[in-house]
Amino acid sequence: MLFLGAGASKPFGIPTMKGFTKEILERFAGGTGKAMLQAILTRLEDFGFKDPDIEAIMDVLTARMDPKKAKFSIGPRVIEFAERNINRTEDLDANIALLSIENEIEARCAKANFKVSDAYFDQFFNRVPGGKMASRSGVIPMGFQHIFTTNYDLCIDSYLRKHSCQNGFADFSGYGRVFTGDWPVNSDGWTLCKLHGSVDWYEVGGRITQLTVVPTVSLYNENIEGRMIVYPASEKYALRSPYAECLFYLRQRLRTEQQCVVVGYSFRDTPINNAFVDSLRLNPQLKVFSISPRAQTLVAEMEEPLKSKIIPVDAEFGMESAIVGIQQAWNR
Repeated sequence: MLFLGAGASKPFGIPTMKGFTKEILERFAGGTGKAMLQAILTRLEDFGFKDPDIEAIMDVLTARMDPKKAKFSIGPRVIEFAERNINRTEDLDANIALLSIENEIEARCAKANFKVSDAYFDQFFNRVPGGKMASRSGVIPMGFQHIFTTNYDLCIDSYLRKHSCQNGFADFSGYGRVFTGDWPVNSDGWTLCKLHGSVDWYEVGGRITQLTVVPTVSLYNENIEGRMIVYPASEKYALRSPYAECLFYLRQRLRTEQQCVVVGYSFRDTPINNAFVDSLRLNPQLKVFSISPRAQTLVAEMEEPLKSKIIPVDAEFGMESAIVGIQQAWNR
């Protein structure tokens, strides 16, 4: 099983959240927006948040857009961090800034270098350990054909569209590709699950639809609500469709897999982390490898049981070192 985090798309032109933070602050240069974002970063650091990024800024902006909802999302614990109740009104500037950030992220995620990503994934899947097997999709790597990602971009999608891949969507006459949340329990082919949504997922007429073009007008006069993407990734997203179905499938696969190679994921998403924690307890055969340039440092900073269960591989995805690193670590 392969799990791709933000660092897995960096070699193909998509920034990590840290990279997005720098780019977006530069985009806001010269306006009041940059001062607001910079002030949020400073306050986050003052409150002890280490290396806050654009996702943390978006979390704060979301709270400013709807303070009442944010307060009740925190729950009764809020009284331990505030001397008195503060009634704030909705911040329209925060709303404008948040929409600008979302548009910037979505635009960048649609501009990956697919020629480079396709070539690297082809090399990666041809050389990873674990053996190969023949299927209706051709020859595929055993143990790597089930792919999960938190990324919005289409790097892995571009590679898999050249093969037969099941991704939780199905064709419906008159409606196109619609999300069903169904993946095969036993499959010898490729599967893909995008845990945080995707730049090609849109809500059209109340359905989650996968499109290869950006829609503007529905010929059936249906409402086009916009892209289906988690902004930012709070715990409660896991209770809503289509993300709930994706997380259920992740848990299902982790409980039966023997190896999971995690690439460029920072382990900051609580529902996903909980899936790994529970699966490591229920599936003692599961080995989890973490590939990133700072994997050993990242794993050392984790809490148990992840800290002692994950095997770090210091390597950069997109380079030869990642392939060699997983080959060397596979039989540990």
